[in-house]
Amino acid sequence: MPIFFNQKLSKSQILCVWKIEEDISFYTAYLGISKNQIEELSNSTHPQKQLEWLASRTCLKFACQEMGIEFLGVWKDEFSNPCLVNHYANISITHAEKFAAISIDLEKPVGLDTEKISSKLERVAKRFLSENEINALDGTPEQIGVYWCAKESLYKWYGKKKMSLRDNIYIKPFVSKTDQIVGYVDFEEVKEELALKVFYWEEYILTVTV
Repeated sequence: MPIFFNQKLSKSQILCVWKIEEDISFYTAYLGISKNQIEELSNSTHPQKQLEWLASRTCLKFACQEMGIEFLGVWKDEFSNPCLVNHYANISITHAEKFAAISIDLEKPVGLDTEKISSKLERVAKRFLSENEINALDGTPEQIGVYWCAKESLYKWYGKKKMSLRDNIYIKPFVSKTDQIVGYVDFEEVKEELALKVFYWEEYILTVTV
């Protein structure tokens, strides 16, 4: 199996990244589903998106086995957050082109996101960065990618209502290639500071709340 990396972040949390290299038949066999079910389960007709969905669930099933959890599938709560069937563990799922990733935490909410570094984030930076965050940029695409992934991770961590990435989620200044950052959620009754781990490989960035 192409587990890109598999790491225990704490006694209660695991992070698993899967490199998407197999065809659909591998994933359907591992997950025990038929090809006819893919469109309905993934809610997508796009072959690449279906493949990413299959890889993310395969990664999740593998991580559940690592944590001693029986994987019975995923359901969505009222806010469309993924949840394990018949288990209390908190999960977060992400995928981008060649990689899928998941994090499971047995004790607290979790959020993660991955993104391929590209110039498109720089073009839309003003939509998700505050003025202070824009002023703190060092001009590297990696740094903008970390901001994006971190804010998406915190959005998933909160997981209840629509927040503004620019106006309700803030990331403290950091230097490029740092492996840990701090974010702050300020939305309605929630005002909380959280740490996030940062991972870099190839052209990708991943952040996860810890």
